[in-house]
Amino acid sequence: MQPRISVVIPVYNGSIYLPDALASVLNQTLKPHEIIVVDDGSTDGSADIAKAFGENIIVLSQANRGESAARNVGINAASGDWIAFLDADDVWHPEKLERQSVYCDDETDCIHTNFFYFGTCEGKVDVSNVAPEVRYSIPYVAAHNPFRISSIIIRKELPVRFPEWTQDGEDLLFFLDLCLKARIRLAAEFLTGYRVHEGGQSRKPDMLIRRFAALAEYFKRRPEIDDRDVEAALAGFIDQIAHQAVLARYMRRWDEYRCLKSFLKSYEGTLSPLARQVRKEIIAPRVLYKLKDVFTRMFES
Repeated sequence: MQPRISVVIPVYNGSIYLPDALASVLNQTLKPHEIIVVDDGSTDGSADIAKAFGENIIVLSQANRGESAARNVGINAASGDWIAFLDADDVWHPEKLERQSVYCDDETDCIHTNFFYFGTCEGKVDVSNVAPEVRYSIPYVAAHNPFRISSIIIRKELPVRFPEWTQDGEDLLFFLDLCLKARIRLAAEFLTGYRVHEGGQSRKPDMLIRRFAALAEYFKRRPEIDDRDVEAALAGFIDQIAHQAVLARYMRRWDEYRCLKSFLKSYEGTLSPLARQVRKEIIAPRVLYKLKDVFTRMFES
């Protein structure tokens, strides 16, 4: 018997991309049991767009409370046995639900897929070559995050919900809870499309710093996690901040670079060699980099 999969889509002012997301659900080869769109106080007509796609789509509306609250409302309202999440700016491969449904058995609580990203940049993330005991470990997930929320389906009865005490990195904290409480399997195909665009949270200069603070608070709320895993997780995340600082410098995103470098200078915990290098860097004024870019273009032309 095919599993009954409820699709939960939170949306806040997502009218630009929501039609693509809904179309990718309606075009699934395995039709979902229901589609629940939770409008989180949008002011751009997102709820009306969802309703226009047909009466089979359930639209719930609430005052703006954030994605975590919207997803939790969707989970609680769902009548299916499994929940599939889709962000309003992401899309699915037409066979996504069908291929994941193969793993919906009594030995599994969560199934996720590899994903591709598109929009302002393109690429793929393949975690199938990472051993499961590493892929779903607390340190690895905290530092590398093999998941995207639009890539997973979970058992409805799983006692995991999105944290509403923060709006920074709540997806990551949810994934960490999955690693603690769920039996997870990977459908090793690129079935989820993660859209990268200028309006995404990941483009904010201090995004990683705020997520690190949320991660540290999460570990305080989860005393059952081994101290060694916590230390490794925080160190791995700090290393990711250092890598992002190097990328920001390379991309000439100076606000982001200064923000991350300042954080690393003030951080008193364990630092990787790269983080220590970034912390002590002396960067010449931006005008020198602009001159360098001008000369580079002159020699390339």
